Amino acid sequence: MLTEITARCHETILSGLYAITIPTPFPVGDVFAYLAHGKGSAPLTLIDCGVRTDDARAALQSGLAACGVAFRDIERVVITHHHTDHIGFAAEIAAESGAEIWAHRLCVPWLEQPETTRQALDAYLRPIFREGGVPDDVLESIERVSAYLGSFVQPVRVARTLAEGDRLDLLGMAWHVYHTAGHAGDLLCFYQPERRILLSSDHLLRDISSNPLIEPPESPELPRPQRLLDYLAQLRRIAQLDIQIAYPGHGAPVTDVPNLVEARFAMHAQRAERLRALCAEQPRTLYALVRALFPRLRQPEMFLALSEVLGHLDLLVRDGKAFAELRDGVAIWHAA
Repeated sequence: MLTEITARCHETILSGLYAITIPTPFPVGDVFAYLAHGKGSAPLTLIDCGVRTDDARAALQSGLAACGVAFRDIERVVITHHHTDHIGFAAEIAAESGAEIWAHRLCVPWLEQPETTRQALDAYLRPIFREGGVPDDVLESIERVSAYLGSFVQPVRVARTLAEGDRLDLLGMAWHVYHTAGHAGDLLCFYQPERRILLSSDHLLRDISSNPLIEPPESPELPRPQRLLDYLAQLRRIAQLDIQIAYPGHGAPVTDVPNLVEARFAMHAQRAERLRALCAEQPRTLYALVRALFPRLRQPEMFLALSEVLGHLDLLVRDGKAFAELRDGVAIWHAA
């Protein structure tokens, strides 16, 4: 049993900062929560908290126990972004310990009113996907997946919001808060400049690319956020930091941030060019492009694929390489 527990919790290169491995029921696999022991005035802090399943609860509690703490001891939970695999036990921990929940302001509706916010996202996506030529049965499947993800979340009150330029006290050190919209509009990274450590959440992942997902704007009158363009801009900005190691939300730590960023830019450029070539071969809808690009796509992954392809179309439009023609309410994409 001790070996099993130890495997779930290991200390990073920074004394007092522990990575706890938590299983998920999703294809992405395990997710990390990071425990920062209280030093000086810093409260005992958990950064992200997995997805709310029985297996995840057992893993998180075992990982915390290996570090000498339990849910009741947590004084603060910092959420990096609103996705289901990062916010699962926020409400449970807060109820048991009285811990404060800290997050970006855009994350607040997802934590305090998760079901209302999820339904609003579904309503926002419907006209986008209908314009993209997505069949009704596929749209219904996307909304079933959305409801499934929503079933893991419980509402919890946010005590404090974090924003770009703030300082977060962890382990008696000041960590710089970076708002890195892209994978999610509310995503936060935390950087300790003296130790050159970045807690990168899902912004920097070594072995898989972060998928910028379609989200509504802050206000209805604003245009749809172009999350892939946001993501690329924030990748470039984070690459300018002097980072020795980045601890991500999934997978192995990143030890060469500049090279990883260049690889991500190359991958996205290649993917965009593939889409441009498909449109040059034959004008297509968003849905047809997804099917051509991912012929073996499983239905639960459809929202991820639609988000990715629409992001690359945004990139092509920005560069003057593609445009859409509206026919009977459906957008047909052409190579420019």
